[in-house]
Amino acid sequence: MVSGRTTLAALMVIGFLGAAGSVQASQGTASITITGQVPLVCRVSVDDSASAMMSANGNRSVLREFCNNGAGYRVVASYSKQLSAGQLVVDGQPIALDGSGEVVISDVSHAASTARTIAVSGSDKVAGSIRFRIEPR
Repeated sequence: MVSGRTTLAALMVIGFLGAAGSVQASQGTASITITGQVPLVCRVSVDDSASAMMSANGNRSVLREFCNNGAGYRVVASYSKQLSAGQLVVDGQPIALDGSGEVVISDVSHAASTARTIAVSGSDKVAGSIRFRIEPR
């Protein structure tokens, strides 16, 4: 014998299933916008202790430059007057040290990360100092 409660419960389940079958899902679109800000980072460094002492006897080192500025950057070398008659050799290409105290090492029109070999050459074994800086555009 089936009680009234069981019959009522069965009818409710059947009614729920029938109602669930007739529900239609809404087809909508949604979009999410994500924005962020990347800090500008530009660095230049010389491997080992070469930045402390590069003499005109051809010591070589590696200059590493990194800048994420999309418009690019330039690397400038500031040198002491003792090196004015010499050359700075960057990736095998000589750059005259003309006595102005500064020379552009690289001028790049996009973000980049690179390593360059550097050396100082001159006729005499003269010691001096060179400092490198990077300037975003």
